Amino acid sequence: MCGLGRWLLAGALAALAAAYWVAWRAPAAGSFHDDAVYLVTAKALAEGKGYRIISLPSEIAQTKYPPLLPLLLAGIWKLAPQFPENVPWLKLVPLLSTVAWLLLSYRLLREEGLEDWIAAWVCCMTAASTWVVHVGTMVLSEAPFSALTAAALLLLRRAERTGGWGQLAAAGVCAGLAFQTRTLGLAMLMAGPAYLALGRKWREAALFGGVAGLVAAPWVWWVLSQPPPASAVEAYYSNENYQGWNVLSNFAWGEKIDIVVSNLTVILFAPGLLAGVPAVSILSLGALAVGLVCVAGMWKQRRTPQVLLLAVYGAMVCAWAWKPTRFAIPFLPLLLWLGVEQLRARPRLRGWAMGVLAAMSAATLGVGLADTVRLGYPTPPIAVSEADSWERMERLIQEIRRSTPENAVLMGNLAPLYYLHTGRKAVRGFAGEPYRLFYAPGRQEARENPLGSADQFWEGLERLGATHWVESPNSTFSEGVHLSRMLEELRRRYPSRFEAAGQAGEAHGVYRMRTERGLGKL
Repeated sequence: MCGLGRWLLAGALAALAAAYWVAWRAPAAGSFHDDAVYLVTAKALAEGKGYRIISLPSEIAQTKYPPLLPLLLAGIWKLAPQFPENVPWLKLVPLLSTVAWLLLSYRLLREEGLEDWIAAWVCCMTAASTWVVHVGTMVLSEAPFSALTAAALLLLRRAERTGGWGQLAAAGVCAGLAFQTRTLGLAMLMAGPAYLALGRKWREAALFGGVAGLVAAPWVWWVLSQPPPASAVEAYYSNENYQGWNVLSNFAWGEKIDIVVSNLTVILFAPGLLAGVPAVSILSLGALAVGLVCVAGMWKQRRTPQVLLLAVYGAMVCAWAWKPTRFAIPFLPLLLWLGVEQLRARPRLRGWAMGVLAAMSAATLGVGLADTVRLGYPTPPIAVSEADSWERMERLIQEIRRSTPENAVLMGNLAPLYYLHTGRKAVRGFAGEPYRLFYAPGRQEARENPLGSADQFWEGLERLGATHWVESPNSTFSEGVHLSRMLEELRRRYPSRFEAAGQAGEAHGVYRMRTERGLGKL
């Protein structure tokens, strides 16, 4: 790397360090729902209550998210048990995992023959993604999963070159730990042995698969040993969610095709969007161009384990009823590597493309930082209502403490957040129908509320024993607008069963509900 390149890299690293500092110091905790679930289970482990979702009234066993991240968080929680004062310490887990992921990715790309300055560019582009800033400074599992997957790939490639059995076994350990972080780690458990077997390295495939399987097995045993949830609402927090939202055993054929095609389209745009190309008007064509170049690079590098892993992983996320942009985050360095490798024979075009992409990424990161300061938490480039700022959420939390008794059972989309900050048990209160939520928003079948009918919804609240409905805008959630519609319909249908308990500003409030089981609690 030349002298100018070193100065540019130093400037980029300084800017990135400042950006991550701002995001790490943002006060929000639990605003993404998933991060609140990780924190709830970490709290349970730290307090000796087992791997359970203690925010729910039933405190069911956690079988949806593997335990490695909560275990790491629980260790910090025991040392600093006061919440939310311990949040900055808890955020160090994803932050340091992000640093490890970027360093491992740099090493992997260098050992794949990429020039040092281009490998540095790939890692800086990855770090500058507002999506990566989001998952790297909130308590989410993407960063540790990404680091472990990168470590598994690096060790696998080294073992392949040197014949080192110890490195191959270590690669299997990392793959198994990645599975213990996110269930999608199953892709590496399949791709690693498959790649080795395709090269007729049968003993190596058996070693990698055996070690990875042994490390992964405790989570499989735990999931299989737990009883199924009692209700569809609780099933959302469990392994049943994966079984009910996959296209292999659910949905009509037309819906299956619609989901897979839509997900494939999203994946094609994902590399550009994650790298900072705005999904606005004609600029979306730039994101598409980045995706097409990456796909061409995949074909060029098709004999590598990285591409086989991307193919297996992509097939898995396409078969699940959820828009997969977020799922592509762990593989952004590999996707950018494939893109620049595809343009290797055209260095002038590659240089221009890298420069334009870096400029777009810097601009998007700047907008993201402004949003972080304004909202109180890092957010990817999606429309977020000002009403969803952390300052207003804190007012709502204070209102919940003031207007509800300690034995109240709250209902709201951000249920685990309410428990963490108030100590009140809380339930999500609904089980959405994913196809109508995410894939058919403007169609006739989507006009019915995808959260169910008002009668079904109320019956569910009765069974759960909910006592208070917590209203918040939820502008970043597809369920948000439907939940507001449901509240309006229930208040209209059952006016005597709803009573305003407190307001906390625009679209924030608490309503006391008179359910049969709930009345017995108060």
